[in-house]
Amino acid sequence: MDEPRGRGVSLWLMPEGETHERLLSLIAGLARRFSTPPFPPHVTLLPGLLGPTEGDVLARSRSLAAALEPLEIGLAGVGGRDEPFRCLFAPAVLDPPLRAAHAAAARAFDRDPDPAFFPHLSLVYGTLAAATKRAVAAEVGPLVAASFRAGRLHVWRTDGPVGEWREIGAFALAGA
Repeated sequence: MDEPRGRGVSLWLMPEGETHERLLSLIAGLARRFSTPPFPPHVTLLPGLLGPTEGDVLARSRSLAAALEPLEIGLAGVGGRDEPFRCLFAPAVLDPPLRAAHAAAARAFDRDPDPAFFPHLSLVYGTLAAATKRAVAAEVGPLVAASFRAGRLHVWRTDGPVGEWREIGAFALAGA
């Protein structure tokens, strides 16, 4: 199977501590099981920044992080779509603080907030049969149900295959 490919630089909110380790282990186990690429657990706040230089992205991200309060990200169930980066995922609760953080991130990069913003924590990138997604969603749902505190804004270069993605910066959210 061809590995999904990303573009540009993306801003992520990531769990920390035990929740990070648990979700990282779950994602890695599913990647081994289905021969899909592993990746760190995250909720994308803003994807695919293509125009600004890396230095500009980092400077704007630092300023954005200073203006955002830490967020409590709730995960609600497990679902799947026929999209490589949303093959199997846990939707994040789109509450007012998360919606406001997305809007602030969009403004920081001279974009309009995405009316279709769909925050989620992916579990599998790739393609799985619908029946497999349903079975795995039922199996892992109890392992995913949680919330986590996002206290840092992570900046990832998401160009090319998932295995080549790299973190290029991380900034504490105000009050973190």
